[in-house]
Amino acid sequence: MTKNENGKGKESGKAKGKENGKDKVSAKVSRKGKGQEKKTQDVQEENAIHFDCEFTTELRLLFRHKRESLGLAYSSLAQIFDVNWSTVRKWEIGKTRYSNIRLRPLIEDFLNGKLDDLLLRNKEEKMSRHSIAKHIPPRMSGALEKIENTYRLCLNYPDLCEHLRKSLDALSVAMLKKLLEIHKK
Repeated sequence: MTKNENGKGKESGKAKGKENGKDKVSAKVSRKGKGQEKKTQDVQEENAIHFDCEFTTELRLLFRHKRESLGLAYSSLAQIFDVNWSTVRKWEIGKTRYSNIRLRPLIEDFLNGKLDDLLLRNKEEKMSRHSIAKHIPPRMSGALEKIENTYRLCLNYPDLCEHLRKSLDALSVAMLKKLLEIHKK
């Protein structure tokens, strides 16, 4: 606590302490009448997910659930974190256990929902540019993202690109035939 020129105390800065073996960071509010706001903020800080750059099984599952619940593709998060889409995938499936320390605050903000508005706004802007994307459910969007990523990986292998294209064409034709059969009945 510091004293102002009138000799009255005021709280400022951040205070760190331990509570039940966990680090507690409480942001102090310097204005009077903000006690309730401070308590709410303290509770939010205590319940916040702390990320130490290691993707444990629990954090991987939480990360994936968070991404999927927002309906985000790997590539959308990759842009925010400034990494390759495959890095985000590897964090989720466990092939990469640690992240770069520079990403720690950003990943922590993502896990705690502080980036939700930004991510959803970006998603809406992207969808408004592609009118068809508005009508695609999240699971289908994820499947299309896998196709797109597979295609990108195959770019240096023209034979594989052609095989992928032919396979997708065949799948589309087969699905359309099934639809026709259903409508004939």
